Amino acid sequence: MKLIGNGLERGSYMHFYTPSGTAKRLYYYPLCAGEFFCNNEYEVNREQYNSYLIICVLDGKIKHDGITVKGGEALLVDCYKPHRYYSDTSAHTLWLHFDGGNSHELFEEIIGTKGKKIKCPDFVSRNIFAVMNTDSEAQQSEAIFKMLMRMLDMQNSANEATLSSTETAKEYIKQNYQNNLSVSQIARAVNLSPSYFSRIFKDNTALSPYDYLLSVRLDKAKELLINSDLPVSEIAYRCGFNSTSNFICFFKKETGLSPLKFRKIVF
Repeated sequence: MKLIGNGLERGSYMHFYTPSGTAKRLYYYPLCAGEFFCNNEYEVNREQYNSYLIICVLDGKIKHDGITVKGGEALLVDCYKPHRYYSDTSAHTLWLHFDGGNSHELFEEIIGTKGKKIKCPDFVSRNIFAVMNTDSEAQQSEAIFKMLMRMLDMQNSANEATLSSTETAKEYIKQNYQNNLSVSQIARAVNLSPSYFSRIFKDNTALSPYDYLLSVRLDKAKELLINSDLPVSEIAYRCGFNSTSNFICFFKKETGLSPLKFRKIVF
């Protein structure tokens, strides 16, 4: 559908989509999408439009909630809440309203970790075009999910140093998990204070350093249970647990099985 008015120039268009019952139950699905050429009169001011919105700015500027989004960036808007965005110069945008699946949780995670404005590599525009260029609800869902997951996995340039420290710490833990490691020791290995290190490590992994250490120990214990005949007490010792009983309790809490029952599973 071609559009003009409300600050839209010729060449602007949009598509509406009505999801099937299957899409509503199982998929991520588009509600509408389009390509806009906006002038300085373009503005959207709504109480709600029940969906989540991604605006990929190809050129010019879009403003929202005190944020200026420029060409090469994307704006994320929760349209379940009152919202306003506009251009006071001009803008060329690709955009998508979507919902379904665990859209709310993913959207909140992206905004919480990346912010409402993110860098907009080619994959964003490619996936919006992919949604608009197919009638397959499954393919539309796949394109939306890929886009969200790529956004979630993106690393902002400001995070490069902290990401490097996190990766170094993870490797240090994997090499020393069998020892009596403390957070302070791990932090020293990457030349950071324990409090700052703990914060950036959790920001980048969603786990505290200690929880990550336990996950490494648990994975190694599983490998030894399956690939060796070592007694449980020896495996507990080799994996850095301070007692066999603590190891058994932790193992059962995390897997729902005792180490011996886990050993009997055929993979």
